[in-house]
Amino acid sequence: MSDDKKLGDRVRIPARATQSSGDLYDRFLSSDDRGIFKWHHYFDIYERHLARFRGSPVRILEIGVKNGGSLSLWSEYFGEAATIVGLDIQPRSMVHDGMRPNVSVRIGDQADPQFLRKVEEEFGPFEVVIDDGGHSARQQINSFNFLYPRMTAHGIYICEDTHTSYWPRYADAGPGVTMIEHTKKLVDHLHEPYFDEGKSMQRFSIGPEQRSGDLLATRFAAETFSVQFYDSIVVFERRPRSEPYREQR
Repeated sequence: MSDDKKLGDRVRIPARATQSSGDLYDRFLSSDDRGIFKWHHYFDIYERHLARFRGSPVRILEIGVKNGGSLSLWSEYFGEAATIVGLDIQPRSMVHDGMRPNVSVRIGDQADPQFLRKVEEEFGPFEVVIDDGGHSARQQINSFNFLYPRMTAHGIYICEDTHTSYWPRYADAGPGVTMIEHTKKLVDHLHEPYFDEGKSMQRFSIGPEQRSGDLLATRFAAETFSVQFYDSIVVFERRPRSEPYREQR
C-alpha cells in the first residue's frame, strides 16, 4: 500500500446516478414533472440540516421560485404546520402564490434590502433560509447580510450554487468579491475571540464567574455555531454562543 498520497494528487471522480438518500430525495426522484431543478448531491445536505424542523411550525424562505416545484416539495416534506415563502424577481412566479394553503410567493429583487425587509416583516423571523436565487455575488451576499442576523436564534441559512463564485459572469460585486470569499472572511470572524493570543489565553483559562466585563465580538461571532462548506453549498448554523471556557479535570 502506497503511503505517499498527497491532497493535491489528481484522482478520478466517478459519475453516479444516485448521489443522496432519504425521504426528501425519494420525493424528488418520484416525480418527473414537478418542475424542480436541483443537483442530486444537495439532498443529503438538506436532510442533515433540515430534518429536525419537520412537523413543526417552521418558517421557511426560499429565494428562487422558477417553476414552483420546490415550494410544493418543501410543503410536503415539512408538513402543514410549516410556512413556506418563495421569492422571485420574475412576476410570472406569482402564479404559484397560494398553490398550497401554507405557500406564499412575493416578487422582488433579493439584493434589495427594502424588499427583503417587507418580506421579513410580513412572514419572519425565519428558521430556515434557502438561497437558490440568481446566484450572482451581489445577490448572494446582500441577501445573506440582511437576512442572516434577523433569523431565529437556532436557524439554518443555506446558500446554494456557490460554484458560481468561480464563474466570471456572476461576479457583479467587484473584483474578487464572491460569496465564497465573503464566507472565508466570516470564518475568521467566528474565531475573533482568539485574535489576541495573550488576552484569550488569560481570560479563557479562568472560570466565567472570575472574568471582568463581557467579551465583545461581532454579531456573527456571537450568534453563529458553525459554518459548513459542501460542494456548491455553504450552510450557516445559528446558535447563541457563550464565552469560550477551558479547564482541566
